[in-house]
Amino acid sequence: MKKTALISAVLVLAGFSGAAFANTAILKANNEIGIAATGTLMNYQEHITPGPSDTESGWMPGFGVKYSLMQNLMGLNNAYVAIHFNRSAGNINYRGAVQTGDGDVPVTATDKATIYNVTGRVGMGMTLSNDMMVTPYVVGGYQHWNRDLIGPGGYTEDYGAGLVGLGAKFQYAPTSNLVLSATPEFMAIVGGGVKGNVAGVGRAKFGTSGEEKLSLDADYAVAENVHIYGGLSYTHFNYTGGPAPVYGNPDIIAAQEPPSSTNHFGLQLGVAYNFY
Repeated sequence: MKKTALISAVLVLAGFSGAAFANTAILKANNEIGIAATGTLMNYQEHITPGPSDTESGWMPGFGVKYSLMQNLMGLNNAYVAIHFNRSAGNINYRGAVQTGDGDVPVTATDKATIYNVTGRVGMGMTLSNDMMVTPYVVGGYQHWNRDLIGPGGYTEDYGAGLVGLGAKFQYAPTSNLVLSATPEFMAIVGGGVKGNVAGVGRAKFGTSGEEKLSLDADYAVAENVHIYGGLSYTHFNYTGGPAPVYGNPDIIAAQEPPSSTNHFGLQLGVAYNFY
């Protein structure tokens, strides 16, 4: 009996030791500053009935920087704060049409596109098991797309919108060095609109719509304070479209921006400094 009790006690202590070990790995992954190389596959589709509708698609290289903190703050255990900035730019394929007196004339061009977004997250981590944690949070931010069609008849437009919503980071530490995470987010797009470079035409304002994002990431400690991180993400959002008034006279409509949907497939690989 004594021998059995001793073995049981050792196993229990080993389990508690593993719990502290794994949770430390998660906390380290949540307390770091990093920079990453990124790539974004953008697919944009306008919805015009009857068509044709403009579409754009292509890869854009870029970079991202992040800062995340999980500490005991103001009496809250595992308070979570994170800031992310991502920017991508590149030439993507544009397919659309120009309206003429003889009908729609197909147009193929290149969009020298630039996109960026900045987001902030505030939440609190909760331990689910010895090696798992979930961190629900609120998120807010801003996203921007500069469309720059080059060549004859080219023009520029700037799309922008605010973001506000909820998310949760689910984390699992299979080893003392590796943390895997899945992060779904559900956001509302608010205050969105588009402004072109057409003389006399003002900014078209959008209504409120939705944005969904899912990220799958990994963080691996290669040294005491040096981590390698990377992952994949998928983002989908809609713009409602809206009327663009004559500049300086909001009661007169000069043009109509159609509704649209956009998909972003993203990947990243970076290095981070852990300060936990």
